[in-house]
Amino acid sequence: MKKSIVKLFFISFLMCFSVQSLLSAQLQVVKPTEDIKSLFDKGLYQEVVEQYAAQPRSLSADNLAYVAEAYFYLDDLINASRYIDLSVQKSAKCARAYYVKGLVQNANGSADDAKGSFEKAIAISPDFADAYVGLGDVFVAKEDTDKALENYKKATSFNPPSEKAFYMIGVIYASRDDLSDALNVFYTAKDKIKKDEELLVTVLYNIARIEYDFGRYTKAAEAYEELVGYLPDDYYSYEKLVQCYVKLGEYNKAATSKTKLYNAYKEGQLASTTISDNFCIDQFKVGSFDVYAYERYEESSSQPFVKNIFYVMNDSGEVDSSIFVEYTPSLDNQSRGEYKVSKIKGVTRYAYGRAFPKGVEYTSLRSYIEDVISGKEVPVSSN
Repeated sequence: MKKSIVKLFFISFLMCFSVQSLLSAQLQVVKPTEDIKSLFDKGLYQEVVEQYAAQPRSLSADNLAYVAEAYFYLDDLINASRYIDLSVQKSAKCARAYYVKGLVQNANGSADDAKGSFEKAIAISPDFADAYVGLGDVFVAKEDTDKALENYKKATSFNPPSEKAFYMIGVIYASRDDLSDALNVFYTAKDKIKKDEELLVTVLYNIARIEYDFGRYTKAAEAYEELVGYLPDDYYSYEKLVQCYVKLGEYNKAATSKTKLYNAYKEGQLASTTISDNFCIDQFKVGSFDVYAYERYEESSSQPFVKNIFYVMNDSGEVDSSIFVEYTPSLDNQSRGEYKVSKIKGVTRYAYGRAFPKGVEYTSLRSYIEDVISGKEVPVSSN
């Protein structure tokens, strides 16, 4: 669990530079154009650095901590460490300085040192919600989820509460397979998150995934629709929307999401993805078999091609057989082409007799595939 959670939040490497090298540097002072906290709260970390990093001697301990934290979020741990050391030196009573110092230490893998820094921040400012979150992150790194949960819950009790704390509570419940409580907390997080859009998107993804796994496809679809509103090029969410709407029998809505994928395919947007050739449209069971249905982007042509593939998985999670729906154009008129079904099991290919017209409804096709899997439909030939 440590790798799966900690990887999301901590950076792995930090070198040590002396504070004296920073103080001796000849830096050109640039007059700030906006208050440092205002810039930071807007997530304009590069602007914080550009406008304030050049004048460390004139900054308060609190503002030095903002510069250090900006470097932290820019993945520059070296400068984050240098500026936070300056902040702590300038004032031993700056809670934010110890908080940011804890962030850097934890990112560097020094969980025990980080714990001490977060505790100092809390001692100075007992209602500093983010410091409790930092302490919770330390306990996650130590795989002590009980203490992590305790600190995250504290972080939600302040005004304003920590947005990240709600999410992390859900993460811990999910890691314990307590998905009902995790889902409830993620919904709370969704309502509480006002500033961090990236965190909100992550929360929506978790809501959608759990709702889908629970079989609540309407709720899952709502979450995925909200997701693509924030990330219109999130093609994996469009794939899940297709699956949700197929489950709900809302094939017009499924077709709308399919169109997004087909257009992205034609524009070359899917070339480096796992859905570059096909995408999953459905998952269902036939007896003890789990069946995964895929649709390929290739469309009618003068040559035969495979349009759908159904992978039939056994109890061991291995492919028992693969069923193909292949388009064959007519010799005299391509528009009169048809789809036929074949199955490959082991080294043997089985052909089935029924032909489907172009534009066949998925419900009819799936029903026939189910009969093939169950043995109700028998092949007309094999080789």
